[in-house]
Amino acid sequence: MANLPIMMETHQIPTLFPTSHSILAIDRDFTYRDLVVTWKKSFQGLAFRNFDTYTLLDVSHNKISGEIPSSLGSLKALKLFNISHNRISGHIPVSFGDLQNIESLDLSHNEISGSIPQSLVKLKQVSVLDLSNNRLTGKIPVGSQMDTMTEFGNNPGLCGMQIGVTCPEDIRPSKEKEKDDGDGKNSWFLWEGTWVGFPFGFFSSIVIMGYFLDFLRLFKLW
Repeated sequence: MANLPIMMETHQIPTLFPTSHSILAIDRDFTYRDLVVTWKKSFQGLAFRNFDTYTLLDVSHNKISGEIPSSLGSLKALKLFNISHNRISGHIPVSFGDLQNIESLDLSHNEISGSIPQSLVKLKQVSVLDLSNNRLTGKIPVGSQMDTMTEFGNNPGLCGMQIGVTCPEDIRPSKEKEKDDGDGKNSWFLWEGTWVGFPFGFFSSIVIMGYFLDFLRLFKLW
C-alpha cells in the first residue's frame, strides 16, 4: 500500500483484480466494459462509467502489506471499502472519519494495531463495520452508529459496551468495598478519639481528686 498515495496524487485510482497480488493503477478516464460488481444484492456494471464516480474499492483476499494511507479519507464518494484478509499493519487512519458516504468498511483479518479512532463516530451512513481479527487495543468509541456495531472479535486488547467488556477506566468501586472503607474510617476516628480523650480524662480525675482531699482536710479541721 506504500505506493497508493502516489497513485492518488497523480490522479490515478487503484483497483485490484482477484488474480493479482499487487495494486494496479487504472487511469481515471479508462472505462472497463466487462466489470460487474454486486452492491446491496443487485448487480451494477461499471461499463461506460468514469472512475471519478467510483464508489467501491475491494482489495480483499490478497497479500497486500504495509500501512493504510491517510489519503484514502479524501474519497468522499466511497461507499464500500474492503481490505480484509490481507497483511495490513499500522493504525486505522483518523481521516477515515471523513468518509461521509461510507456504508460498508471492512478491515478485518489483518494486523492492524493501536486504538480505534474517535473520528469513526462521524460515520453516519455506515451499516457494516468489521474490524475483527486484528490487534486493536483500547476503548471502542461510543456514539452514533458505533453503538450498534459488533464486529470487533479477536482483538484481545479491546474493551467497551459493544462487546460487553468493561474498560479499566470505567470500573467503579462496589458498594460493599465502599462500606468497608467507611467502616475503616469510623474505626480510625474511634481509636483517635480514645487516645485523645484518655489523657484529658486522666488529668481531670487527678484535679478532681486533689480538690476532694483538700475538702476532707478542711472537714477534719472543722
